[in-house]
Amino acid sequence: MARRYNYPEYLGEGLKHWISFEGFAFNRGAGSGSQTVDIALFIPPDALQTSYKSEYTTTSLGQIEGRALVAMQKLAGGASMDSVGAAMTKSQSSEGFALAFAKSKMAEGKRTIMEQMTGSVLSPYLVAAYKGPTDMREHKFTFKFNPKNVDESRVVTIIINEFKAAMLPQTGGGDNKTSPSGTFGYPDEFKITYYIDGELLPSNSTNPMFNIGRSVLKSCEVNYTTESVPLFFEGTQFPVSAEMTLSFMELEVMTREKITGSKGIVGGH
Repeated sequence: MARRYNYPEYLGEGLKHWISFEGFAFNRGAGSGSQTVDIALFIPPDALQTSYKSEYTTTSLGQIEGRALVAMQKLAGGASMDSVGAAMTKSQSSEGFALAFAKSKMAEGKRTIMEQMTGSVLSPYLVAAYKGPTDMREHKFTFKFNPKNVDESRVVTIIINEFKAAMLPQTGGGDNKTSPSGTFGYPDEFKITYYIDGELLPSNSTNPMFNIGRSVLKSCEVNYTTESVPLFFEGTQFPVSAEMTLSFMELEVMTREKITGSKGIVGGH
């Protein structure tokens, strides 16, 4: 079980809002006894934002394909993929879809001439084609640490090192220091949870904000010169301030069920 680290130390007492970061060996998750990180930090200004993406592309079907689409929509009536396939077969056999398509290619030159003469063009049958979710959600957190003494600076150092270690792979063989041979073990995955007014955000559609799914840490950027000049506690090598930016990527594709909580999936994402 990983040791718990808080910053600031009065988290949960004087400070009622925080983020919990729990790290686990990849594909093991909570309850497996493989927890590697247990850190709770204040909520920074950039932490309460997320995004949802769906990709569409514009596709020109042309006259033949466009009219075939209209015919198939009438035949299939928005039914299953099997029904659409049956509609395509019917269209091909009864109306000679393949032959008509071939003829249309041969007639492109004539059509261009006719368009030039009449000053009008045939509809290209533009459609918005849905490509599905094409990217995982990402979340970024920028923490500015200002420890009031050297003991707090030591805790900040430990916290930063915990994140750095969790995002990097283990080596599975070889002794080449510049490029180890053998295999790399996957870095840890994270469970990220928000606590507002001392309470965990609900994991259903009543959530007033959002939850974050299983994630991996893609980058950890650290800056120790946040006061225009490097400053250290007197007589030590521990910095007076530090800034850490963490970038996480979810491991699961967002779907409607994750928002609504239907089909047995926990909602509120």
